[in-house]
Amino acid sequence: MTTTRRFETAIELPASPEEVWRALTDPEELARWFPLEASVHPGIGGEVRWAWGERFDWVTRIESWEPGTRLRLAQAASLPFDLAGAPIAGGSAATATIAIEFTLEKSGGGCRLRLVHSGFGEGAAWDDELDSISHGWQGELRSLRHYLTRHHGQDRHVGWAVRTLASSQATTPAQALARLTSADAFAIEVSTLAPGLPWAVRTPWGETLRGELAFALPTGEIAGSIRDVGDGFLRLHAWRASGATAVGVWLATWWGGHRDTVRDFERRAGEALEQLFP
Repeated sequence: MTTTRRFETAIELPASPEEVWRALTDPEELARWFPLEASVHPGIGGEVRWAWGERFDWVTRIESWEPGTRLRLAQAASLPFDLAGAPIAGGSAATATIAIEFTLEKSGGGCRLRLVHSGFGEGAAWDDELDSISHGWQGELRSLRHYLTRHHGQDRHVGWAVRTLASSQATTPAQALARLTSADAFAIEVSTLAPGLPWAVRTPWGETLRGELAFALPTGEIAGSIRDVGDGFLRLHAWRASGATAVGVWLATWWGGHRDTVRDFERRAGEALEQLFP
């Protein structure tokens, strides 16, 4: 099957290409901004593993390995997937090779990172997958910029609550995100959804978290810094895979003194999601 659809984006980062390369290829660095766990067997023919506990576990092979310049990863993918990224038993698989390519170049005093995620096929299941990664990568890359700008070299602690909506709830990611950020949920207080502006999020249990908005896409992802939790990073997101919608609330901190804070946040957020999306 010929697949040509792709997602492309670029971001300016306050670090050298060598530092950004390490953030992409060193397992400890990866876990400080992207997956919860990582392993890397470097060089062409090696592999990269990104994992988020039991929810997601992706292994890709390395097709290009040019330190400080270019990294290309590839993975044979079959649809339909469930929301944990695993093929659904009995499904009619549509197979393609998905490629993820990072290119790095000096830009001013930092680095311009360009990402191309390609190989998506046609059809509703592939539409869901492309939409999901299009939202997700933009939030992840803001997490990378936040880490390199403010917490470079520090270990990260994460609280993440996820809820998969029942099949009877025919809800789009945009509708789910609107519910997630409504007045009785994780209510957002901001003059306009423009990056760089102060924002506040009032939790369902009455706590208000304040910081600066980093990214907002009402169709699936809103994220920003939270100064009340050691200048952490909060993401409110929704995505769709193989006909089902999921929502997530993610809070990360790079200060060990807030490790218990994010664990408690994960517990409370999980309980809130159960109430919001019964």
